[in-house]
Amino acid sequence: MRVFLEEFTRRLPHIRLVPGQRFEYLPNTSFRGPRALWAEWDPAENPERRDPGVLSGGRSFRIGAPVKDDILREVRVAAVAQEAQGIIRVDLADPRGRDLPGWTPGAHIDLVDGEIRRKYSLCGTCGDRRHLTIAILREAEGRGGSAHFHDTPAPGRTLHVAGPRNHFRLDEAADRYTLIAGGIGITPILAMADRLRELGRPYRLIYCGATRARMAFLDRVRRDHGDVLSLQVADEGGRLDLGALPPPEAGHQVYACGPERMLDALEAMAATWPEGALHVEHFNPRSGLLDPDKEHAFEVQLRDSGLTVQVASDQTLLEALTAAGVDVPCDCGEGLCGTCEVQVSGGEIDHRDKVLSRAERAEGRRMMSCCSRAKGKALVLDL
Repeated sequence: MRVFLEEFTRRLPHIRLVPGQRFEYLPNTSFRGPRALWAEWDPAENPERRDPGVLSGGRSFRIGAPVKDDILREVRVAAVAQEAQGIIRVDLADPRGRDLPGWTPGAHIDLVDGEIRRKYSLCGTCGDRRHLTIAILREAEGRGGSAHFHDTPAPGRTLHVAGPRNHFRLDEAADRYTLIAGGIGITPILAMADRLRELGRPYRLIYCGATRARMAFLDRVRRDHGDVLSLQVADEGGRLDLGALPPPEAGHQVYACGPERMLDALEAMAATWPEGALHVEHFNPRSGLLDPDKEHAFEVQLRDSGLTVQVASDQTLLEALTAAGVDVPCDCGEGLCGTCEVQVSGGEIDHRDKVLSRAERAEGRRMMSCCSRAKGKALVLDL
């Protein structure tokens, strides 16, 4: 059906509904469409009349689920403001003034401009359906995406977004909360603090930064959350002492976003905390590409399909499954979101994700196919 619809609209891009027709709908719970749908087009405007190559040129169609990178929403840059040193705030709106999708604290969007695509947490007001607000830090040591989006957005410019999606969702049923933000990590944490304030839930907010000049939304944080705020500014002698944090008790949730060294320290501390008490969001994906000299090939048996798939040393499990025609959903491709999870019924897993808890890893029944591998020579998957 995808092939048919894509080819149909390519060959007849000027097709339109016949005006004035009345629709009679089928009285059927499975097929809810009209009995008849009249359309018309002018053959003289068919693309092949201008370019005969339209008929002779071959087309390659990907069979399977839609490619997530192709599903984008057009947005207009409504406003740009300097939020802190090296950080801008960008407000995005629908070009036609329509409502944008709703979102929840911890959600992010993919911002897309041509071939450049980066993820940014939403940090505006959850109830505002007219704007999606993000903050962009210009990273001098980055891959160029942050510099592009930091330097090029201007009011009126057209960009595209995917999402919102939420892999850092706030559990609103906890008894109390500790929110920890380091640098630009304030963006998802601020939305969580706003929501907890709205719900009247007890929470504590810790915000760390190198200097006040480089801490985004500082005035807003102090205005809206000053009574529960612990501000740690490095050049003023303030340092976050993670060791001084009391271990969370049952019903106490800790949410953190910031530099990797801060999150690594928290995750090490959480080894003695109640299971599931710590929730973190990482800025950076797993480091680098696969190094074939340091990896080994392995075999994967797909128990439900009766297939055996070979995974090369320079190939991820997800890439091997996709090449074999096995449709496994994927979002981040970096071991951060959990979308590409597969069930494992045999073999030892080399976990490399940032999703599974200690207990889930020890159980050995789940793995993220985009990054994790086999410790040995084979795995058995329920696929």
